Amino acid sequence: MLNFFKKTSDADITQVKRALGPEAIVVLSASCCMPGTTQVDEQIEAAARNALTQAKLDWPVLTITVTTAQSILPKLSAELNAKESAVAQQVTELFMAHGLSAFPIVIVDQTLVSYGGEPDQAMIHNALAAASETNLGLTSGEVR
Repeated sequence: MLNFFKKTSDADITQVKRALGPEAIVVLSASCCMPGTTQVDEQIEAAARNALTQAKLDWPVLTITVTTAQSILPKLSAELNAKESAVAQQVTELFMAHGLSAFPIVIVDQTLVSYGGEPDQAMIHNALAAASETNLGLTSGEVR
């Protein structure tokens, strides 16, 4: 066949796998289903990039639509580790409980940071700081 009905691409699968992994900021968007939300996604992406610059981190900022995530997650579920599965489960539970009003969802380093609205840059920056401490093996308040 000519793949007329192919709903997911290898690039989409790779992006969702990367989004569930560490050292990334993810904007899970409902722009596929709710016209006018693209501008909010773009504002979150800009805030995330600014926070990454301030934190001197070179992580990707990934935006994935809920439609893409829903079509790919069932195909990946057997491949996910415990942390990736937990993130996917949190997102699924938010969607089941709140529907499209749960979006946008922001995930920083496999931690759900915000849902249902636009987080400010300080919120993202704080999540990055916490992730950096965790990744360095520091406990809260410890200095190296």
